Amino acid sequence: MSIKTIIFDNHGVLTSSTMDGALEDFARFLNVDFKNLERIWDSLEGDVDEGKITNEEFLKKLIEESGSKADFKEFRKIYFSSYYPMKDVQEFAKKLGKKFEIVLLTNFGDAFDEANKKWHLERIFGDKIFVSGKLKMRKPHEDIYNYVLERIGKKPEETVFIDDNPEFLETAKNLGMHTILFKSLDQVEKDLETILKYEYA
Repeated sequence: MSIKTIIFDNHGVLTSSTMDGALEDFARFLNVDFKNLERIWDSLEGDVDEGKITNEEFLKKLIEESGSKADFKEFRKIYFSSYYPMKDVQEFAKKLGKKFEIVLLTNFGDAFDEANKKWHLERIFGDKIFVSGKLKMRKPHEDIYNYVLERIGKKPEETVFIDDNPEFLETAKNLGMHTILFKSLDQVEKDLETILKYEYA
């Protein structure tokens, strides 16, 4: 069965590749211990991604639980400025869109639309953008993958899922989707070429 759809993750693939540097910047701004902030971040991240708390609540909790006295509005500005587009990957996705259906599946809270004002990912993916915070479900749980497959009307084996998180890819693979672990654009292009050659052979 041939590949019809390429599904992209957002953060770490289409936008900034790591939060490590940003977290260090956040810790410096908040004047708190990095490891403690990282622990708090990890404990809250799932809730904001699944829409259980808003992005505003998430940021306020980071300030409060870390014991910082920082100004919320200033922290909010720094948070949003930490994201940047990976333009080469976005151009690659746009090019793929001429031959394949392309879809975006991202773990992101209710602030996605605001963040996307800088990225304009709708110019690449149209209305095929699936955001965990809006759907109230998130990767790596099977329900969000099944929901997307149903919405786009594709069988798992007709899709390729590109993500930088091995855990998220594991679920996709178990469902029968082709998967590519994002490390660099060159590597993704080679891996995708291999998959397509095999499928169309």
